[in-house]
Amino acid sequence: MKKWLVLFFAFAFSYTAADAQTSTQKASYYHSKFNGRKTATGDIYRDYLLTAASNIYKLGTRLLVTNKKTGKSVQVVVNDRMAPHIKGRVDLSKSAFTRIAHTSKGIVPVEVKVLEGKGDDSNTL
Repeated sequence: MKKWLVLFFAFAFSYTAADAQTSTQKASYYHSKFNGRKTATGDIYRDYLLTAASNIYKLGTRLLVTNKKTGKSVQVVVNDRMAPHIKGRVDLSKSAFTRIAHTSKGIVPVEVKVLEGKGDDSNTL
């Protein structure tokens, strides 16, 4: 019986840990006036690149951002920070945003999933 309990809890905690890498947020996009400015990583911002700014994820983290209404997705890399008072939002490059929504929408509800790979293992702050 103890063996089953151990297996049950091991499965439950592993499922919860994997699920913690996905969250519901809002997505907005950078205005074109930021083209040519340095990001927190030192890269130059270009609105045609698939990048994002976030206060939740570490720089270099790869994210899959999915529009909850349309189901359209885009992969981005976090290369900048947002203002500290902005919570629960990921700011996409204009090119990334247009892959999931029209820019006239401004802010859209999204699901954000941390992707494995480039970046370090502990992707959230």
